[in-house]
Amino acid sequence: MKTRHIYWFAHYNLECPSVRYRGFYPLKYLRQHYGITYDFVIPDKQPGKLIHFFRVYISALLFRKKDSIIVIQKVCTDRCYAKALKLLIRLQKANTLYDLDDAEYLRQPTKTLHFFLRNCSAVSVGSSFLEKYCASYNNNVFILSSAVPDHGIVKEQRNSKLCIGWLGSTGDGNLIAQDFSHKKSLFNILFPAIKRLDFPCKLILLGVVLKSDKIEILEYFKDYGNIELEIPEGLSWKDDGWVYERIREFDIGVAPLLDHEFNRAKSAFKEKQYLSCGIPSVASDIGENSKFIVQNLNGILCTGSGDFFHAMEKISKMPAEDYRRMIYAAVNSKDKFSMELFSRTILDYFDSPEV
Repeated sequence: MKTRHIYWFAHYNLECPSVRYRGFYPLKYLRQHYGITYDFVIPDKQPGKLIHFFRVYISALLFRKKDSIIVIQKVCTDRCYAKALKLLIRLQKANTLYDLDDAEYLRQPTKTLHFFLRNCSAVSVGSSFLEKYCASYNNNVFILSSAVPDHGIVKEQRNSKLCIGWLGSTGDGNLIAQDFSHKKSLFNILFPAIKRLDFPCKLILLGVVLKSDKIEILEYFKDYGNIELEIPEGLSWKDDGWVYERIREFDIGVAPLLDHEFNRAKSAFKEKQYLSCGIPSVASDIGENSKFIVQNLNGILCTGSGDFFHAMEKISKMPAEDYRRMIYAAVNSKDKFSMELFSRTILDYFDSPEV
């Protein structure tokens, strides 16, 4: 088979990073560079979106295009959208893919997730940890590491005042998610390390949505005059161009993670975004992080709050030439998470003679 068309059914709208980076952007890339057509569907009750869903759904169910792939991305609910997609997979099982980039089995009911794992002809996952989990339900599982588009925005030199940057969401989510949330990782690992820094620095936090979280963070650092805080509000996540302009302001991109099963399944996406801009990443040695961060070359891997402190201090004090080498190494990491690699991984799997 030589793939000509992809039907992509996402689990959420474009506010969700995985919908953009594992669906929307790769599909545009595949069309531009490989001439592959696609239908991209998000669940939405607006009349226009419903009409689009039914049009694509009927096409895939009854008039499926030759040499096409049907992708179900991360759908875990058991509502009407999921039920319709289950029927689609039952009747059109050949060359179907279930795409999963988080350990959703830890925070959502597993009935629908396990159905797609068992019934799709293949499963793509964002990490080795997820690969092992999904292999219990499907013999055809492969790693599809999340990609970052080539945006051309690159760091040039370190700021006169060290700028530490973090990108993510501080929302604790439901009670289960609080055990491994970014907010808990920040307060347990990163923030204590930053408090120990005895020189002027700036901390930029992109993604603090709740005003209560912002107030809590400001209160936490109120007695530390050497730490300048910037916590912007009202950020638009559908257009990612601004994200990389802001990341370029960082001197260090931090990614603390608690050692939890959910975090071990992560695909190191935050680190990839930092590295794509030439920003050295200081990150917890959890999950896929060690596949993309080479110790003391393009970043520093840490095992606790103390390591974060020493890593940030080390980068702040290193000669400018050594820091420029880290920029160079970071930018040259992008081949490991390029849109081309992501696209070729999908095509090579489905276009191979064995499929």
